[in-house]
Amino acid sequence: MDNILETPWEVTERLREGGVSGCAVERVKLDGVALGSPVLDSVRFSQCTLQRVSMVGATIYDSHFTGCELRGAGLSRALIRGTNFVSNRALEIDLEGALLDKVGFFETPLSNARLRQSRWHNVTVQSSDLYGADLSGALLMRCRFDDPTMEAASLNRVNLTGAMVIETDLSGAILYGANLKGAIFIRSRLKGAVLEGATLEGASFIDCEMDRPDLRSVRA
Repeated sequence: MDNILETPWEVTERLREGGVSGCAVERVKLDGVALGSPVLDSVRFSQCTLQRVSMVGATIYDSHFTGCELRGAGLSRALIRGTNFVSNRALEIDLEGALLDKVGFFETPLSNARLRQSRWHNVTVQSSDLYGADLSGALLMRCRFDDPTMEAASLNRVNLTGAMVIETDLSGAILYGANLKGAIFIRSRLKGAVLEGATLEGASFIDCEMDRPDLRSVRA
């Protein structure tokens, strides 16, 4: 790391100039601040408060967010690659239309997150509750959802309407009350997944591993 940014003024000035590289941002409060569409390259955010911060269209590479408050943060249409979110709170985060590639969410609740039309490639979601998250129209490819502590990833009432889920591991996931209307699952693992109360109208499960033989390789 080249330097440490410890005041809101330092961070906002650097980001509004276009971006930062090789920095650590520690214990900075930026609630509701509009930061434009910055480029963040190898930046470490630690114990920062970023509620409702706006970084629409941001480009984030090889960065880390640890112990941050990200509730309602605006990252729609962002490009996020090689980045990990660890022990954050990201309830109601807005990632609509974002592209996530090789991203990890670890112990980072994403309840009621706005994830419509987002694209997920090689994303790991571990011990991160997705209750009520809106993934309608999203593309998930080679992703993994699990929770070693609770033994089942929580996707209760998630909205996957019209989503495409390819080669994704949802083994044992709890999808109680989820909306899977028109979703397409291809070569994905749903063995042990809880689908009670889920809306399956128009959903497709093609070459998937699952407990319900009536849904395998057929259109519901």
